[in-house]
Amino acid sequence: MKSAADTCFALVGAGGLGGPVAYALAAAGARRLVVCDHDRVDLSNLQRQIQFTTADVGRAKVEALSDELVRRGYPAARLRPLALRFTRETAGDLLDGVDVLIEGSDDPETKFAANDEAMARALPFAVGGVERYGGHVVSAVPGASGCYRCLFEEPPDHAPSCADAGVLGAAVAAIGGLLARAALALAAGATGGELVVVDDVGARSTPRRVRYNPRLGCPACASNGRERAAEVPS
Repeated sequence: MKSAADTCFALVGAGGLGGPVAYALAAAGARRLVVCDHDRVDLSNLQRQIQFTTADVGRAKVEALSDELVRRGYPAARLRPLALRFTRETAGDLLDGVDVLIEGSDDPETKFAANDEAMARALPFAVGGVERYGGHVVSAVPGASGCYRCLFEEPPDHAPSCADAGVLGAAVAAIGGLLARAALALAAGATGGELVVVDDVGARSTPRRVRYNPRLGCPACASNGRERAAEVPS
């Protein structure tokens, strides 16, 4: 069993979810934190991405977030900011030496790419998503649980970004906290296989926790040698 101080985390997405997650992991004393994001700070980000200010507009998100973590006392030597998009081609360098992967972008294709790479590399991971007033977190451990693809199968044909759909800033913070909690639990030895759903932060909805199993025929689980037939609870 590891603590945060023994764990190298890789965080995909330095935006709305990435800010709260990075704050939590840094405060927990993460041994190392790799942050990956190809985007730059835009004025429209500020209402839901609490780590940035107007002075950061136009900067690479990974650089602005890294500077903020250092300002708060996290050692710069433990940070590795990578201003690039997470893909199969870039995953090798990003995930080298990583113990837990966290996916917090708003791009479905990136979520599935992170899932598939983590499963193929037997790397524990958590994926978070926000939808307007609520969101979800999926945690998984290859070989011990199902994965993100067991639940959602394929990326949607069209999915609006947070900026297009409109997202409550408080919902981003709430889901970011749950995503950080899932990552720290994985570092401590949790076996994954849990879906956490929050329907509406503003309505004080209680998070619903659902255990899920590997899906028969899931290609990502098959890549890890995990092909046990199981039904996903409704």
